[in-house]
Amino acid sequence: MKVVVLGAGLLGVTSAYYLQQLGHDVIVLYRQAAPAAETSFANGGQISVSHAEPWANPSAPFKVLQWLSREDAPLLFRLRADLRQWLWGLQFLRECTPARTRANIRQIVRLGIYSRDMLQALRRETGIEYDHRTQGILHFYTSTKEFDAAIKPAQLMRELGCERCVVTPDEAVRIEPALGHIRTRLAGATYTAEDESGDANKFAREVVRLCHGRGVQFLMSTP
Repeated sequence: MKVVVLGAGLLGVTSAYYLQQLGHDVIVLYRQAAPAAETSFANGGQISVSHAEPWANPSAPFKVLQWLSREDAPLLFRLRADLRQWLWGLQFLRECTPARTRANIRQIVRLGIYSRDMLQALRRETGIEYDHRTQGILHFYTSTKEFDAAIKPAQLMRELGCERCVVTPDEAVRIEPALGHIRTRLAGATYTAEDESGDANKFAREVVRLCHGRGVQFLMSTP
């Protein structure tokens, strides 16, 4: 089958790679002159199953109200006289119930573990290099309330196969000595040793190189 992939960011180039592996004839169209030039250009590059808690959770509505007047809010929400926005808002609120939050965490963890396993398999099979680091990911908290709120989701993630461990401030400093100067401000932390990070842009460009070697066509500067 001939398959056209629209976009040459992380999702586009990895889709092209695996579609070709399945025996398809693949063409990638991208409006930019080089791969990974938009969202994937400066992506944070975390491979973090431990970040599986969705934005829509029981504490989110109150936080969003607090953030409405902030331009630097983690979740920027501008109220408009737009029916579609209000309908989306109602759907968002529906997903903030404890039951829906648990169900969504379960799905995100499963997808995250699968994605991380596939990435590690790709690295073993191809030797791809993208400045990856495999020291794990540490989330630290300076608010006791925020730390306490993270304990239940971390427990659920462990039940689902993501070893997000709850650690003390002293253990957090042992894992990451750079936190030593704020030791007295730490309420606690969670740590997932299996999580990773890397250069998302470099990864995408390396996958393009692999795709070229397998006959995938790339049409750049093509809307």
